[in-house]
Amino acid sequence: MKRLLFLGCVAAFVSPASAATPIFIVPDVPTTESGGNTLQTWEIWRYDTPPAYSLVFSVPGSPTLDAIHKLDLAGDWLLSVEAASDLAGFLPAPAEPRDVIRYDSAAGSYSVFFCGGAVGIPAGVNVDAVSMEGGDAGNLIVSFDVPVDLLPFPTFEPADLVRFAPTGGPLCSDWAIAAANPSFDASASGGGVALSTNGIGADGALGMTVFSVDVPTDLAPPAATYLPATLVQWDGLTYSAFETLAGWPAGSLVDGISCLANPGVLPISPASDQMFVSKVGGGDIVLDWSASCSSGAEDYGIYEGTIGTYYSHTMIDCDDAGSDLVEQITPAVGSNYYLVVPHGKAEGSYGRDSAGAERPFGGAVCATPQILTPCP
Repeated sequence: MKRLLFLGCVAAFVSPASAATPIFIVPDVPTTESGGNTLQTWEIWRYDTPPAYSLVFSVPGSPTLDAIHKLDLAGDWLLSVEAASDLAGFLPAPAEPRDVIRYDSAAGSYSVFFCGGAVGIPAGVNVDAVSMEGGDAGNLIVSFDVPVDLLPFPTFEPADLVRFAPTGGPLCSDWAIAAANPSFDASASGGGVALSTNGIGADGALGMTVFSVDVPTDLAPPAATYLPATLVQWDGLTYSAFETLAGWPAGSLVDGISCLANPGVLPISPASDQMFVSKVGGGDIVLDWSASCSSGAEDYGIYEGTIGTYYSHTMIDCDDAGSDLVEQITPAVGSNYYLVVPHGKAEGSYGRDSAGAERPFGGAVCATPQILTPCP
């Protein structure tokens, strides 16, 4: 069967800070990339451009992972397995392919996060794409390996992405199919995705959908043929190349894909977590801040504005040199204010004003688009 691997990511076109990579991936079979690393089906690897593959995480019991999602909480993941597994005893009972598993890095434990049977997903169906919408406490987005009927909706095809909403409880059964569905309608996207295709590997963000194919595939608009090593994006209007995995061998499929976590916001409490500004020689100042609440902050931008002309801020530095959360800058003449904003796959929050409203983004920015999600 021809398959599509779906990944809803954010692609940026105006800033190098919002590149397609890094991307987290899982292969469908043991795969040796051109640099000599062998990727196993139970391992999550990070891909960066130029081609650099690095092992991030290995799941006990050597299951075949067919869906992954990087949560905002540092070290935490969502996983789906191709066959029932108790992860070498880390789960009290085997998780089914229709379930979603959560890894809690702080506790070093695994639990069933989403029980597919409780929401009517038939036995034998495989959840082969998983992502979160709106942060770690938001909606769950999945896809299936076969057509599935879930009332009150008509049949969800394998390339569709389906949205489930949390109902407020702590159990894996505390989910319900959302009123707004599907999250991605494959048949209605451009020229449509063939019903014979299968969407696996998802990470939803701002409606952008990115996917990979296991055979050369024709998509439109605009009409183009995409090869298996190329991730393709659908932006709501057109298809285009998102990223080509350099060094990826023919015959291997990218079975699970996740973009970075969301960029988050700098903490404002306790007081020790607030930003500090100090003067140094030559008229320069040093900004010292705490890390974002979300693990998706790969870097930080510094914004400068004029006191009295609030919301006049614009970026003056988009790179935390040394990744030490400290930066020395030369301020503009006059009285200025400063904001530090996390960015990664997109730009995070500028914080809130005294009335509790989100501050607007800068006149010139380090990354686009902006993603606002609550702290995990």
